[in-house]
Amino acid sequence: MVLASQAQHGMWITEVLHGTGTAYHMPFAMWFDGPLERAAMLAACRAVLARHPVLGRAFEERDGVLHLVPARELPPVAFVVEPDPEALIEREIARPFELSAGPLARFTLAEVSPSRHLLLFVAHHLVFDGMSKDLLVRDLAAAYSGAPVPPLPMPYGAAEKPSPEAAAYWRARWREVSQVVINGATRSPQLAAHGETVLLALTHDMPDLSCVTRFEVFLAAVHALLHRYGNADTPVAVAMSTRTAETRDDIGLFATELPVFASFSAEDSFRELALSIRSELRELNAFREVPVARAVGGIKPRVALAPVSISFRRRAPEQVFPGLNLSVEWKMSSHTVRNALHLQAVDGDDGLHLTLHYSPDVIPRRDVELAGEHLRAVLRAVADNPDVRLADLPLPAAAQVAPEVVLEAPPDAGPAHDEVDAELVEQVRLIWMEVLRMDHIAPDEDLYDLGGHSLTITQISARIRKRLGVEVPFDVFLDDPTITGVAAAIGGLRP
Repeated sequence: MVLASQAQHGMWITEVLHGTGTAYHMPFAMWFDGPLERAAMLAACRAVLARHPVLGRAFEERDGVLHLVPARELPPVAFVVEPDPEALIEREIARPFELSAGPLARFTLAEVSPSRHLLLFVAHHLVFDGMSKDLLVRDLAAAYSGAPVPPLPMPYGAAEKPSPEAAAYWRARWREVSQVVINGATRSPQLAAHGETVLLALTHDMPDLSCVTRFEVFLAAVHALLHRYGNADTPVAVAMSTRTAETRDDIGLFATELPVFASFSAEDSFRELALSIRSELRELNAFREVPVARAVGGIKPRVALAPVSISFRRRAPEQVFPGLNLSVEWKMSSHTVRNALHLQAVDGDDGLHLTLHYSPDVIPRRDVELAGEHLRAVLRAVADNPDVRLADLPLPAAAQVAPEVVLEAPPDAGPAHDEVDAELVEQVRLIWMEVLRMDHIAPDEDLYDLGGHSLTITQISARIRKRLGVEVPFDVFLDDPTITGVAAAIGGLRP
């Protein structure tokens, strides 16, 4: 057994708790034109699976600890003749993964015509991230060309604990923001909603600022746009790489989503904002391997850490498959979104291309298209004058409508409990005290107010299972995260 990373544990329990559908499915399509050698390509797929053992693993919780275990079956490598490849792509994206059994990755080589093939790879985000796409293409090209691709050791297994410095860093910054104003209206993300996309080319719009990277400029532009929309100090969740020199060649989940907070005023210049964000990212980088919920505690497992998120990736050089022309879809959608708006940017030799992921249940397509054009206008204004005041950045009048008034729901009084067995409450209370390392906890105290997090949930559940013989559904820890609530659930599950 191999210990899962903190990021894997957080994603695993989010999926178990919320049922995220295809939100964590990562499809990746490679189109080949030319005389493809079918046997060689299928062999290359198997070689990649052998090189990266994480693709053949599943996830199993034992005694409150999440492990990577061998999947019950090897990841499939299939060949089909498919004149309708788009239908194949839709089916494969929608096909579920069983986290506890695996496998969590699959290859399908489809012959569209004798001279055109689609190689479709779909994996769960638990074992695959954005940078893994480049590594996958690189290793496939090497194997298809006959070069050796020796197996790599399993890159996980070390127990990680947040340092006091990481905890202090996030406690000083973290604040929950559940809504965002976009184009004059308040948007609240839903749980794993149906997703659609808007495509935008920004190749000729990105400004160049000295001492600031293109990613930092892009992130600053998103913050500036949100500020112009009327959001005050709204965080933007950013996918951060956690790869090291030892794991730079490994396919897997080596990324974590972290909120970037930026404090600034309308009188600041864009350059000042960009430099401030650069400084913040440099400080954050020291703690990028630590998920916020694990460092801070008291944060319920959630599908979206912030209502707006960004992934920004520099694409690797093109790979050569002998005798074939390759076209890659770097920005495919899983048709499910977790945020009100997710901006997926890929920066390559052919320029910067942006995909805006959204749910029409949360925000209309027209408003997403306008937000993309507003972002383009901000970038162009900065290209003309990097020292433009944030208050002077262009924004059409239609986007300056006062935010909608959102009526708050009445406070939740929590579920009513029938009489709960006092002895059972005490047994649960002792387990909570052990896990949380506290001398006293009242039966009605909220787990998250006590600093609980995803690991806490699995540890409490494991002890309940072992001592009381009951498997408590994880969603109990969302619906009623108190000792009395959990004890009531246990009482209802006992025969």
